[in-house]
Amino acid sequence: MESFGEKLPQELAHGLKEAEQSLFNLRMRKCSSRLDKPHMIAILKRQIARIKTFLRQKTCKNCNK
Repeated sequence: MESFGEKLPQELAHGLKEAEQSLFNLRMRKCSSRLDKPHMIAILKRQIARIKTFLRQKTCKNCNK
């Protein structure tokens, strides 16, 4: 599992953008045909939530200083 706590906010934002794009692509494939790994949608949604949480924590720490 990736350690999001050690990454910089710019790296987290880039990872978030990639994860959201991957989720979009999986959803489009789900609509157009059958998915080989449908569980990947749930995994990506959780990963996006984790990234957003760490990103929010890092920005809040910087705001309070």
